[in-house]
Amino acid sequence: MIEKELPVELVNLTEANKRFYDDMHRFICVAAGRRSRKDLIATRKMLTDPGRGALVLPGQMYIFMAPTRPQAKAIFWERLQRDTKLFRKSISHSELKIKLMNDSVLWVTGLDRPERVEGITEPPIKGIQITEISDVKQGAWQSNIRPTLSDNDGFAFIVGVPEGKDHFHDLCLHASGGSLPKPTAKRGVYAENGEWSFHSWFSADVLPEKEISQAKIDLDEITFKREYEASFEGMAGLAYYAFSNSNIRDDFDYEKGMQIDIGMDFNVDPMCAVEGHIVNNKYYQHGETVLRNSNTIEMCQAIVNKYRLEKNRDGKYPVTVYPDATRAARHSGAPITDLETIKKFGFRVRAARSNPLQRDRLNAVNSAMKPMEGEERYFVHPRCVNTIADFARVERDESGNIVKDMEAEGKPYVHITDALGYILFNGIVYKQNGWNR
Repeated sequence: MIEKELPVELVNLTEANKRFYDDMHRFICVAAGRRSRKDLIATRKMLTDPGRGALVLPGQMYIFMAPTRPQAKAIFWERLQRDTKLFRKSISHSELKIKLMNDSVLWVTGLDRPERVEGITEPPIKGIQITEISDVKQGAWQSNIRPTLSDNDGFAFIVGVPEGKDHFHDLCLHASGGSLPKPTAKRGVYAENGEWSFHSWFSADVLPEKEISQAKIDLDEITFKREYEASFEGMAGLAYYAFSNSNIRDDFDYEKGMQIDIGMDFNVDPMCAVEGHIVNNKYYQHGETVLRNSNTIEMCQAIVNKYRLEKNRDGKYPVTVYPDATRAARHSGAPITDLETIKKFGFRVRAARSNPLQRDRLNAVNSAMKPMEGEERYFVHPRCVNTIADFARVERDESGNIVKDMEAEGKPYVHITDALGYILFNGIVYKQNGWNR
C-alpha cells in the first residue's frame, strides 16, 4: 500500500476521520472544527485515493488551493514536500510545484485570482483541494473551478470552517441533499447526494480537553460553536450581539500617570479612538475621541490635551496605540505613514503585520464582552456614548461582515467600534507576537 511508503502515517483517526478518508465521492464537502485534521486527511487523499490519487495515477495535475498564495503555501507546501520525498522527480520552490516520478504534478496556489486555474490542459487537472472556502470569492467554484474538472472526470475536496450561511453553506447543503445534518460528539455526521457527499465533526473529537476548555474562555458561544463544532450559525443581525449592561461600569476611570492603551481607526470623517487601561488582560475603556475631517496629528494632539499628558525623559508620552495595520503603508501624497507619524509624535505603536479579517475582529470583541466560559474582559464607562451607541446599531450580513452601507465615509457608524476591535484583537483576545514597533 502506498500509505505505508509515506514518511508520516496517519494514526488515531476517529470514526468520522476514517469515513472521510475512505470516501470516494467525486465532490466532497468537509465542514469540521479548527485543528481537527480535515486538511491533513484531504491532502493525503489527494495523493493516495485508489484509482485517482497523484501517487496512483500518472500524468495528471493536482491543485492545492487556499484564499491567497501565502495561505496556500503555509498550509500545504511543507507537508507536500515531506510526503512526496520518495516519489519526487523535481521541485520548484518559486512556482510551488512538485513533479512526481509518474509525471503527475502537484501545484500549490491561491484563489485571490481564481481564473489562473482556467485553461490548464497539460497535464490535465484531475484533483483539486480547496481550504478555507468561506474566504474564497463567492462564485469562484461555479465560474472558475468546477468547469476545469469537466473533461477529465476530475474530483474535488472542499474544506472549511463555517462562517455563517454563505456559499460554503450552500455547497454543503447541496452535498447533503437539501437538509444539513448536525454532527454529534465522537461520531460526526455524514450525508450524500449523487456525486456529492458531506462530512462534519467536532474539534473536541481530536483535540485535548484542555485546548477545548481554553477555547471556551477565549471565544463567545456563537463563535465557539462555529469554530470548534462546525455549526453554521446564522450571522446576520447585530454585529456586537454579546454586549450587555454587564459590560457598562462606572466604578473605574483614567488613572493619571498610568499608561493609556488606545485603539485607533484612521478614517478621515470621522477619525476615532477609544482610550482605556489594560489591566490583567482586561480592557477598561474610560474614554473616546471622535474628530470630523481630521488627521493623525490632530488626533494625537487631542489625546495629549484631553489627558494633560507630558513626555518623559526619552521624549515619549505614556500612550500605546493599537492601530489599523494597513496604515503602515504610504499613501499617495503622504511623506510618511500614519504609524510613523504616531511614533514621531511620541506614542508607542503596537501594530500587527496585517489586519485580521473583519469577521475575526468582530469575534474578538464579542469574545471579550462575553466568553462562553469565564469572566468578561471588556468594560466601558457610560460616558462613552458613541461606542455604546454603535453596539446597538452596527449590523452584519450572513457572511459575517459589517453591512457595507454602514461604513460609508461621513456616517457616524462602525469606525469607533473598528478602533475598539484593533485593541481587543491585538491586545486582549488574540495577542500578537510580531509587532511592527
